[in-house]
Amino acid sequence: MKKIENYLNILHFCFYRFDYKLHLWSNKINPFHLIHKLPFQQRRYKELGVDPIKEINKVFGDKAYGFSMMTAGGALIGILFFFFLTVINILLKLLSWNITLSAVHFILCAVLSVALSYFFVFKKDKYLKYFEQFEGWGKVDKSKYAWLTFAFVLLVFCLFILSLKM
Repeated sequence: MKKIENYLNILHFCFYRFDYKLHLWSNKINPFHLIHKLPFQQRRYKELGVDPIKEINKVFGDKAYGFSMMTAGGALIGILFFFFLTVINILLKLLSWNITLSAVHFILCAVLSVALSYFFVFKKDKYLKYFEQFEGWGKVDKSKYAWLTFAFVLLVFCLFILSLKM
């Protein structure tokens, strides 16, 4: 069980890092940030002692309630949903049961995904402890697990598509 918890937290961490890095990259091309460069805006921010870009980055990067954290949680639940749906679909096809996917299957997959995510990642903020550990990784380890996460997501979606064509 500890291994499952570790793997799910690695997935969650990689989803978080991807979303946050995507946000930081989008800062460079976001035309709405030009509003912050207007002279009257600059004066107002100086009066308030606020850097708007840093504040926006804090909102995305907050590990407790940030936008990137919420996105990573949704991605984790979503990929688990597709994983379970794929497993159920393949089992139904391999066992030659003439049962098509119904609302019960979708509800079962959703409940399993949410339950696994809750008990292994979100309950009592377990992920924060794992994040501290994972942030201590070197660049090679972070890159390795990012690629493994990408491969896992790609594998799940490819298997899902194949399971529909079986």
